Amino acid sequence: MYPPPMMMPPPGFFKPQRSFARVIFTTLASIIFGLSLTANLYLLFFSGLGSDLGLSHSKNITQTVVIEGDTHQKIAVIPVNGVIMDGTAEKFKQMLTLAERDTNVKAIVIDVDTPGGAVTPSDEINASITRFRKDNPGRPIVVTMGGMATSGGYYVSCAADYIFAQPTTLTGNIGVILPRYNFSKLAQSYGVEESTITAPPNGFKNAGSPFAPINDKDTQYLQTLIDNAYGKFTGVVLAGRQGKLKGSITNIADGEVYPADKALALGLVDQLGYENDAYDKAAKLANLTNKHVVKYNKVQTLMDLLGGMEGKSNLSSSHSNNGNGGVTINGVNVNIDAALLDELSRPRLMYLWRGQ
Repeated sequence: MYPPPMMMPPPGFFKPQRSFARVIFTTLASIIFGLSLTANLYLLFFSGLGSDLGLSHSKNITQTVVIEGDTHQKIAVIPVNGVIMDGTAEKFKQMLTLAERDTNVKAIVIDVDTPGGAVTPSDEINASITRFRKDNPGRPIVVTMGGMATSGGYYVSCAADYIFAQPTTLTGNIGVILPRYNFSKLAQSYGVEESTITAPPNGFKNAGSPFAPINDKDTQYLQTLIDNAYGKFTGVVLAGRQGKLKGSITNIADGEVYPADKALALGLVDQLGYENDAYDKAAKLANLTNKHVVKYNKVQTLMDLLGGMEGKSNLSSSHSNNGNGGVTINGVNVNIDAALLDELSRPRLMYLWRGQ
């Protein structure tokens, strides 16, 4: 007797089981998509509606009370810390605008602790201070220097009404630097030759290229650019410290970094003292009897975090990635930093002390 024929199950009776890896991949993809959608909606909402809601200058800025007093006699402390770059100038302008709109703020103290930085953002901060003083007579701006207020740090400081340096402060370093590196000899040893094409063919479009041999024509051209930035620097010092400098600007602005006592003797600062001394001076200049001091700080936002990811190298090749954020070239592990490559390959005018 033969066994009964096996019956085939109807179509769709058995469903193929998804692998564990596929489930994980699908879940992660869904989460990433959801986060991306949320982030985009967040950015769209606040970038499009922030100004209408009056949040553009205050939504991400906190105020920490430093000294309790009459809240109608407020002194706002605005920090300028770290290397001065584009984001530094933007943050400073936001805080200064917030203070300017607050009618209870009667004086500003700028807390400067920086080796300086890029030329343009340093100039933007200086211009913002100068503009504030012009538009707000009777609301003084006092600078309190921390451990360092060199080059661009002094550039922004000299726009204030009054400058305090701590006894251990380093300041001055009035000058401009154009970092420039040349790899032409190294490239030649590996058979690499600069063959960039420009229009006009004999102009300055490729001047300063790190892969072309150094020539006097390019060097003289770049020197004119740095001389122009230097003239701007000495000009703002003369304007900000008018009648206070003890000596010629040529002798003072030679790039030297000065300790606080020498800076005082040269008239680059007005007084040696600490933060509380600066608060007292600001209160005195503004005729305050019961000062209330608050310090501004900018909260890290999603946009800041996303922006902070820019410039980081993301070299991911199954053949060359060494697992440490770099690549393997001829068996040698090489870590590549995009920001460093950018600095090395492109000359950039800087009000920066590089000796720290």
